[in-house]
Amino acid sequence: MPFILIRGTFDPTSGEPDGDSVRFQAKAEDDALFDRLEGRIEFKSGGQVQLRYEGIDALEKAAIRPFSSDATKQNIELLGGDRSGLPGYILSSHADGNGRPVCFVFTGNPPDWDNSGRGDHLHADLLRQSINYQLLQGGYVYPMFYETLYKELRDEMIAATQAARSDNLGIWSADRSTAGFVVDIPPNLATVPPIFPKLWRRLQSFYQRQSNRDKSLKVFLKELSRGKDRLFTLTDQRSIKFSTALKVDGNKLVMRYNPEDMMFESDVRQEQRAISLATSSIFA
Repeated sequence: MPFILIRGTFDPTSGEPDGDSVRFQAKAEDDALFDRLEGRIEFKSGGQVQLRYEGIDALEKAAIRPFSSDATKQNIELLGGDRSGLPGYILSSHADGNGRPVCFVFTGNPPDWDNSGRGDHLHADLLRQSINYQLLQGGYVYPMFYETLYKELRDEMIAATQAARSDNLGIWSADRSTAGFVVDIPPNLATVPPIFPKLWRRLQSFYQRQSNRDKSLKVFLKELSRGKDRLFTLTDQRSIKFSTALKVDGNKLVMRYNPEDMMFESDVRQEQRAISLATSSIFA
């Protein structure tokens, strides 16, 4: 599905922005373009939408500081500062399961663009101007890929990730995703070194339940295997569950793949899978 260009303004003063999200108000003449995106859009007060940045994932606000707060600060700085009405535009093709347009975010005036989809594509030179790419390039965020992201864009973002890691920038100066990190039981996730945010969120979701507070990492991994998180490994071409990409080593949890080596199944694909399974069971 082609990208739709929507002009508008950013508002970091509302909706509690973080390192990979901000509120956006489309220009009046562009507002109807949201109807061209695949999926349901959730509109906030005054017609604003909460964006989800394509291809990246920032540490949660409750994760270790200053890395989590650094991403938020840099995002706001790149947008133009902590004030409303910052001009720019987004390129998006669909919304996520929470009604947020999944998009590349740009400040300033947009290029010539054909919203009919008859030839305009997001090329590498324009991608590098996006807030998404700049946050990744500076080591403020992790890469987070879904199958909906075009390969040529993914390859550019992989290169930016690997360069930031090589230069030991930002989160990469302390990341423990693949080296392994200790998880005390019960855990204090605010003290865990920077790790792949999706993994941090899954740990938080599991251990915030009182009945799980004293359960081991092996139990966590078993519970995770029952979830819907599926991915495709770009290095060895495997279709696996997220739990298979992890291993427990004593009191340490280790990710078997670098973040840029995993391409996750999107909300859209999960819905299609569920519909397919339901249909097949009806006619079985």
